[in-house]
Amino acid sequence: MSYDALALRLVTCELREALLGGTIRHIEQANAHSLSFKMSRAAETYWLTVSAHSQHARIHLIGKPSPGQKQSYLADFLTTHLRGGTITGIQQLGWDRILKITVQPVSDEPIQPSPKAIIAEMMGKHSNIILIDATDDRILESLKRIDETMSRHREILPGETYTLPPQQGKVDPLTLDKAAFTELMGGKTEVSWRHLFDKIDGFSPTLAKEVVARAAETELWDAYQQIITYFDPTHASPQLFMDGNDPIAVSALPLQQFPNAVSQAYDTLSTAFCAYYDAITLKENIASEHRTLTQALTKQNGLLRRKAKALQADLDRAEKADDYRIQGELILANLHTITRGQKQVELQNYYSPELEKLSISLNPEQSPSENAQSYFKKYTKAKRGRSRIQQLISDLDADQETLQLYIDKLEVADTLEALQRLRTEFVTNGYLKAPQSRKQKQEAGEGPFRRYTSTNGFQMYVGKNSQSNDLLLRQIAKPSDMWLHAKQIHGSHVIIRNPENRPDIPMPTLLQAAQLAAYYSKAHHASNVPVDYTWARYVVKRKGNVAGYVHYTREKTLYVEPAVPSSTK
Repeated sequence: MSYDALALRLVTCELREALLGGTIRHIEQANAHSLSFKMSRAAETYWLTVSAHSQHARIHLIGKPSPGQKQSYLADFLTTHLRGGTITGIQQLGWDRILKITVQPVSDEPIQPSPKAIIAEMMGKHSNIILIDATDDRILESLKRIDETMSRHREILPGETYTLPPQQGKVDPLTLDKAAFTELMGGKTEVSWRHLFDKIDGFSPTLAKEVVARAAETELWDAYQQIITYFDPTHASPQLFMDGNDPIAVSALPLQQFPNAVSQAYDTLSTAFCAYYDAITLKENIASEHRTLTQALTKQNGLLRRKAKALQADLDRAEKADDYRIQGELILANLHTITRGQKQVELQNYYSPELEKLSISLNPEQSPSENAQSYFKKYTKAKRGRSRIQQLISDLDADQETLQLYIDKLEVADTLEALQRLRTEFVTNGYLKAPQSRKQKQEAGEGPFRRYTSTNGFQMYVGKNSQSNDLLLRQIAKPSDMWLHAKQIHGSHVIIRNPENRPDIPMPTLLQAAQLAAYYSKAHHASNVPVDYTWARYVVKRKGNVAGYVHYTREKTLYVEPAVPSSTK
């Protein structure tokens, strides 16, 4: 694990130096588990990545990232609360891999909003990104929602109070003197890395193993002290350790536990982590691409095997062509002994050295001569089919040779470029489907709702159909959200998100949401449409009602001209 408590301690210092007093300009969701924040301070622009990946959770500065997901509820939510806000605090919480970034939001309202905080928890499969109200630690939203069925220790849900994960009762590494350290080690001069890991807070397996590695040449206490020196940011020496093309670790100190590794020094841990995770990503992409191509070849190989088996069966049947000809000629030679209505006849086979009797099936509806002609037709068809099947078998042999050629190529392809060239050839040969364009992917993944942002920064969701309206009310809307619908007119449900449980929604936002409700209704060509609005808590779908049909009370009505706001997400 490269991203440990020591790494976070030093990255925290880097972030304070770069970001404190800065402004959040943009937030986007890079992928399913990561967010990217664009920030500025003075004339400088910075990008921060926050990842809750189960294996690669981390937070550090990065270069400009690739475009993220087109739509993301969490990114929209964070944008509503944080965009334009000033970063007022950055702190590591104890020796956990948890970072808290405090932000003072901005607003056009007379009453300034309360400070918010982004909590990045980097704890393996329990990693998470959480937004809280910094005044009372109330959770506003999170990347992963954790209820009581998922964790008996704490819930991560909107409205709950944020608490730290259960503490493990380890010792602060910076408070230990030699006597306390010796006692903690049980008076032993040699201990396992696991013992250090279990006893000392902030120690990852990598740090614990490094103490053990250095203790082979000096006393255990001295080895420990060497490691503690690097907890001082002024002594940090960011390095990336590689084994060939494989990244091993990022560390703030030289690692003697990897004597054969090649190390590369960096100015900051953030740049070292960028290089490390670029290498990790490349390695994973190569492995993923290799698996995809291997699966394609395996599938194609199975297809060719099944095709070969089927063609062989067809050929076996086609080989009976001569049998049909012989049966037809035997019938012709014995027309005088066969009468219409017979279902079967036994005739001596003049074409066999043994001259045995041959049982031949007949169609009783046909004359003997017609039966003979039927067998000659079967002979002609089978003979013609045999030639075609033999050609198909020849083509199949060529396909199998091509497949083996690609199997050999794949075995030696060890770079992403080589694998991507093979992928192109696989698509050309029909082993793989052509990849969707970015536009096609976006169109396929538009999602069940239309999303907009009001001029006041509120997120507005619009249903696309009856099922979408149902989903909007059942899964998205909270009791404190505002619900709107064209009055007594078929149309979309509209929800204004209200995560801070404000007692009212600003009128500019209400008007924009009402215009949306009017626009996405049957009255969208009218110039003045009545739109009802009420809190979502007063909107009920009764049992048995069709999708999208609801009952609501305590509504008020606005009259608006249908329109769509220019800010769409």
